[in-house]
Amino acid sequence: MILPIDIEADTEAADRARTVAVGATAAMMILVPTLGPFLADTREGAEEFDTEITPPDYAFAIWAPIFAVIAANAIQHAAHPTAAVNRRTGWWLVGAYTANACWSIAAQSNRFRYTPFILPVAAGLAATAHRKAQHDQPRGAERLTTHSTGLLLGWTSVASVVNAFAVQRHGKFAPTTRTGRNTARLAVAGAAVVLSTIIAASRHGHTSIALAATWALATSAANPQRTSRTRQVSAAAASLLIATTAIRLRWSRTRHGRRQ
Repeated sequence: MILPIDIEADTEAADRARTVAVGATAAMMILVPTLGPFLADTREGAEEFDTEITPPDYAFAIWAPIFAVIAANAIQHAAHPTAAVNRRTGWWLVGAYTANACWSIAAQSNRFRYTPFILPVAAGLAATAHRKAQHDQPRGAERLTTHSTGLLLGWTSVASVVNAFAVQRHGKFAPTTRTGRNTARLAVAGAAVVLSTIIAASRHGHTSIALAATWALATSAANPQRTSRTRQVSAAAASLLIATTAIRLRWSRTRHGRRQ
């Protein structure tokens, strides 16, 4: 016979394990790309994999707010280990953070052939965590869960597409071929459509998805090194995200007004 006290002890142990895992993997995701180049004298060395759809260097500054909100969410997770939103999303976040750290390790060790497989996994895990968070009504600090997953999902989704084409250096889908360039442009536009659908369906954190993804698309569109056709495709994709977000926010305000 299992006593209630035993069940409670097992639940507390599971919460502690999940909290430690979230904190450890969040730290790993943040520290590997930031300290790796200094401690191990490594670098991601992605300059040679530049493509028409790659955002300019300054666009990658978005990792600063992503890292900040992930760190804040890990602290929130530790402060509220029994919160329903943390129990639903915790292990998915562990997976997403671990996958992103693995991407950094692969990039810093010049194993870019693995990155097209790692980054979509990271985006998929972030998307799952974001979806799991939609079942709750988080308040206060717990909203960091939806916003942190939203930022991570918005950026890594576009990055997955860019990275897949960037490392394709041979064959007709290489970024230097006409077929490769056209396919890459269509893939970016397709990613924007998918993200717009996620934004429209999200009850929480949809603005964060749009901000991260629109930043990636808009900075790529504004890059003077890109062709005018590429800029037009990226601008159209960014506009689609912006329009979808505006509609979503207006719908949210309308629904809130009706409830009042």
